[in-house]
Amino acid sequence: MMDDLLMKRASEASGRTASVAVRIVTALGDIVVDLNRSAAPATVAAFLAAVDAGRYDRGSFGRTVNPGNDGGSPAITVVQGYAQTFDASTEALAHEATTQTGLRHADGTISLARIDGGSASPLTFFFCIGDNPALDAGGGRTEDGLGFAAFGQVTEGMDVVAQIHAQPSQGEAPTRYLEGQVIDPPVPIHRVLREPVEAPARLAELCADYWSFQVREYPLDTSPAGEASAADRIDGATENDHARRATGYAALHKRAQAIDASALGTECLATLELLQDQIALHLEAYELGGRYVPVLFPFAFFDMPDMLIQQVPLSSSSHRRNLLARLEATPGFLHDNLAMLEASFARGYRLPRPLLPRILATLDGHLSAEGLIRRLERRLQQETREAAESASLQAVAADKVLPALAHVRARFAALSVDETNDDVAVAHQPNGREWYRHLVRMQTSLRIEPETVHDLGLAEVARINAEIEAVLAEMGRRGARAEIAAELDGRQARDAQDLLLRTRALAKQIDGLIPQIIGRTPRIPYGVEQMNVAESHGLPPGLALPAPATGERPATYLLNALPEKCPLHLLVPLTLHEAWPGHLMQFAIANEMENLPAFRRYGWTQYNGYVEGWALYCERLGYDLNLYADPADRFGLLGFEMWRATRLVVDTGLHWFGWTREQAIGYMEQYCFLPRSTIESEVDRYIGMPAQALSYKMGERVIARLRARAEAECGENFSLRGFHDALLETGPVSLDLLERHINRWIDGNKP
Repeated sequence: MMDDLLMKRASEASGRTASVAVRIVTALGDIVVDLNRSAAPATVAAFLAAVDAGRYDRGSFGRTVNPGNDGGSPAITVVQGYAQTFDASTEALAHEATTQTGLRHADGTISLARIDGGSASPLTFFFCIGDNPALDAGGGRTEDGLGFAAFGQVTEGMDVVAQIHAQPSQGEAPTRYLEGQVIDPPVPIHRVLREPVEAPARLAELCADYWSFQVREYPLDTSPAGEASAADRIDGATENDHARRATGYAALHKRAQAIDASALGTECLATLELLQDQIALHLEAYELGGRYVPVLFPFAFFDMPDMLIQQVPLSSSSHRRNLLARLEATPGFLHDNLAMLEASFARGYRLPRPLLPRILATLDGHLSAEGLIRRLERRLQQETREAAESASLQAVAADKVLPALAHVRARFAALSVDETNDDVAVAHQPNGREWYRHLVRMQTSLRIEPETVHDLGLAEVARINAEIEAVLAEMGRRGARAEIAAELDGRQARDAQDLLLRTRALAKQIDGLIPQIIGRTPRIPYGVEQMNVAESHGLPPGLALPAPATGERPATYLLNALPEKCPLHLLVPLTLHEAWPGHLMQFAIANEMENLPAFRRYGWTQYNGYVEGWALYCERLGYDLNLYADPADRFGLLGFEMWRATRLVVDTGLHWFGWTREQAIGYMEQYCFLPRSTIESEVDRYIGMPAQALSYKMGERVIARLRARAEAECGENFSLRGFHDALLETGPVSLDLLERHINRWIDGNKP
């Protein structure tokens, strides 16, 4: 795309410019340094050569020197950074003394360290804190009297330098000279890069750094994108981890705000807008204390090992080593999450009491004979013949993971009355009303009030109710909705295997019809598999598990194993929603969009309004594919849609208007054609994941409205395939941005 070419050219131009700035991205924030190329050309050239080679990436600040721990004379105050691998015998260069350059070691100066013989290495550098004339030529710190090579000045982030200097140091050191100087632990240098001048290039670098930050901090979310550095790690869960992320997001936010949006093209503007919104939401979540309002059902921290066993590739030794490392780290991960839960209780969080049986049942499922261990055994049997590796994985799962999960279960089983509450509203948790507003925005990508969502839900329920009445009239059974619903609920598969086979056959049929409605289909396939019986009780009829971006494992449409939770009339809309053309196609197409920054290709969890809105819209594509010829099937579809509409009412009812669980169940029973067991688990899901259920209908309403406008304004030029390709080509985006994109597509296709 044109914006991509502009970014590339701008980046190349930035390398040739006379004025050079370098950004050092650290765990404590960013430091920007202007390099004085005219005064110290050799030193700057050597430093930039190391920067361009990535030698400082994943290095660290490992040393801090001040008058109290300095063995030299005169005393100095500096912090010193090191390359990832430091070899002092390589890449030496002629030393440019301060007498030659005219530069001095003032506060914020960057210098290169010295090597014997009057040469300097570009692989270790330091920053001055305060004035340090002792480092200049004639300052007495070097035998030859030439001092150290000063070649730049900090222009942004001197506060970060001060924070590094304030880090604790080891009492012991390899040599007496270094005692009190070695930072413990070192402060990571994530990346050192030339700071581009042009806005598109600055944006490109920021996108790369943002994604690298996500990979470092959220390896569980980002390893499916094929990030090798994330594949053997799991997320940190301590208070310090949350604080570090907030610091990182603040530094990224500052960079995003400094980019000149007026110098960007349409696609780059969209990227900047998405980036700014994501960062702002993360910062807001931290400020609101969202880490103290945990999600514990239907997915929680204790589900992590089972989800890994289901999803990660296991076909190679490296894959199996990665999983082994993660399973080894799991007990610590569970411990840290329990500690955060204790902190939540201390701050006033109370677990909604109806969730406790669900949580215990989920943990029992993981611990059962058919749970985590059996799932791992089946996958290993299917994907490897390496007996030793298989034995190691199973041993760690049995000897370390299961006991840790049992400990988690014991803690939940021992919750006191004071740690639980019959009040299920997140708005009644500490800072809860603002947190629910935040969740509504995060899940829908719309700035909309809960009251408005509630009213929209009531209107949607009324509209769908009228459509149901019309279908009943067509069937000649006006007023018989309860009877028809009961009949449909009674149309069930014989058993779990029959349900699985029926669903696989339907999925294959739909796949063959896809070219009628979508032009671009993904390369990665998917399979239909089944949950185990224990976990099926607490989970919805179906789930989509996307494939890793590397394509090493197909995507999975995961089906409930209980036929009563998935009556046959739900199969068509459910399959359209979860598999193709719904989630699994949407994820796969986004993964293949190499023109987009990584955070846009793989960031679907950030845009549930778009993601779930598309999947719900796909259910009605059954009309375009002639899958709803029978009025009874249309009745089933409308019942499925009613389910999503009632969510708008029930979720806001529970969390904003203070409804009880029984009120929510009663409302859904009044309008939905779902088994009582499904309604109960759904209401508990809304209690456990506030606002998530809003994303479906809010997103679908936007997409349906855009299609109606496109059909009306494009007339004979309207192409359903083209419209859907336009919807999917953005990757995951906010609903506002999606609407602007489709409006441009409509304008370009008008007669």
